[in-house]
Amino acid sequence: MINSILRKSLKEQLLLTLSIVLLLALIGIIELNRPLIDIFKNTIFDTILTYKPFWKILSGLSYGIVSACVFYIIIDLMPRKRRERETLKILNFLIASILDAFNRNRIYGHETAIPHVDVQALDNGWLEKQINVLREEKSNFLPLKFAMQTAYTRLDDFRHALPMAISISPNHAIQWLVITDKVRLLAENYHNHPVIDNIVLCETGSKDDPIKDYKSTLNLRLLGYLEESLRWINLSK
Repeated sequence: MINSILRKSLKEQLLLTLSIVLLLALIGIIELNRPLIDIFKNTIFDTILTYKPFWKILSGLSYGIVSACVFYIIIDLMPRKRRERETLKILNFLIASILDAFNRNRIYGHETAIPHVDVQALDNGWLEKQINVLREEKSNFLPLKFAMQTAYTRLDDFRHALPMAISISPNHAIQWLVITDKVRLLAENYHNHPVIDNIVLCETGSKDDPIKDYKSTLNLRLLGYLEESLRWINLSK
């Protein structure tokens, strides 16, 4: 899944390494006219390396490559990385909006503006811990409900944010589609809240618990969302 990202990163690392090597060659060998190493004396390399036209050609090529790499880094690479960081920040806020409502048990989590969302819920350790809690179905009902309400409110935001994920990389776009689908599945339960006749039986786990099945469904849907959110965080790192 991350092959294209690794290839892209490797290309940039090779360009940077090539620039440094050529720059050192220009400074240490060409411009400073360092003496020939003894091992190369009286060999074919002696003739080539002491041939002035060869040094002129090598110097010109090295200057050209170094200049191209520097312009690439300054004009393309650095601005692109900055845009990717800013775009990723916005998408992370959106993902954290549901996690924050669940984490802080916020009844008005679905009304919280994106800039005020607590992104600490994107911590790997916290996500892994909550995933284990949900797998064991030990979460309370209200945090699940508030997360579901936020998912219902933010579903269109997730759908409209796909172009932003595409701008980062194809792998981010695919993962964003998966996350959006998990949000949809969670949001679909918004209108399915059961009628509660006896509130005393709620959260008892008995067969007569009126929210038992509903809570189990929310638990399963949110579990899927947390798992995909963790994959998103690891992908972005």
